Amino acid sequence: MMETASDLLSASPLYQTAVLDFWKDYHEKTALMEGLQLSVQAHPALQFGNHYWRSISENGIEFSTPNAGINHFNDVIAWSRIFNGTEVLCAINLHPHKQAVVYVTIDEHLHGTGSKMKLLYGSGSVPEELNVEDRNGKSIRLTLPTRALVIYG
Repeated sequence: MMETASDLLSASPLYQTAVLDFWKDYHEKTALMEGLQLSVQAHPALQFGNHYWRSISENGIEFSTPNAGINHFNDVIAWSRIFNGTEVLCAINLHPHKQAVVYVTIDEHLHGTGSKMKLLYGSGSVPEELNVEDRNGKSIRLTLPTRALVIYG
């Protein structure tokens, strides 16, 4: 069963607060918002693609997604938008003081082992490309600075 954004936000008051705080801070930084807007305009999947929440793992073995029935809080939220056979992965590190290094599941039918996803947008210092690995179907290993948003495609 696919969860909606409202399911995610209702999962925990921690999510509500963290997500709202993240976007409030992000919105106040004009350069970041302009860069994000240009990325959205340049990549149709971000506007028109189907939305999929993505499971996350710190160890590359145990993957989970935020679930409204569980009182569990992850610092990273990840989702994909898929349009015309192209996947664009978005991820946010909500933690105000800690970098996150996580594995994120991607669509295994759209990515071959050893292929790469390239950075389309990123705040902070992030890798320009990521290797697709055979974990939980297919996944990539993300490094996210504190309070950062990244988009890979």
